[in-house]
Amino acid sequence: MATKLSSEEKRQKLARAAMNVIWRDGYHAATIQAVADEAGLPAGGVFYRFPKKHDLAQAALETMEGEFTPLLASIAPNGTVRERLRIFFDYLDAMTPRRVSHGCPLARLMLDLPDDAAFDPARQTGQAVFNGLITWIAGQLEIVGLPADRAKSEGRRIVMRWQGAIVLAHSMNDRAILDDEINDLRQTANRLIDGA
Repeated sequence: MATKLSSEEKRQKLARAAMNVIWRDGYHAATIQAVADEAGLPAGGVFYRFPKKHDLAQAALETMEGEFTPLLASIAPNGTVRERLRIFFDYLDAMTPRRVSHGCPLARLMLDLPDDAAFDPARQTGQAVFNGLITWIAGQLEIVGLPADRAKSEGRRIVMRWQGAIVLAHSMNDRAILDDEINDLRQTANRLIDGA
């Protein structure tokens, strides 16, 4: 007999499904029925928990934030900066196949959000995820002695290069593009650590 899900578990399952559907199909093509099918729950449950489509976008972005932020905090808290950055790049590398086939889920949703004030909370959540990533990298570089402004600039550059490589690898359906860029980013991070 299947275990009955709590209301919060259903909400989380639908939010994750929304994230997956929007990533796969894009925000504009995503439908309530597709989210329900992905979650394996009735469509009425989607309407009940997310009465407007922008509520689904917000939930999808909150799901990304809720997964990514703790992940960064959990990376080798007692390790060295070099170890933490190695694990971080290993994580990016593990995501490569899905990034090549579907692009970045966060970037895809952020680019698809309509220019409408109703989407401002969702936009702010997505920006917070990118900012959290940049800030985490910058924090690692500050620990080894890089000045805060340079560390932030380098963190932004690393994220920008990774995101650009995702776009190109996805567009060209060529994993080598993303593999090469992640390898180069590893070397860049090591040079920054060594030069600090």
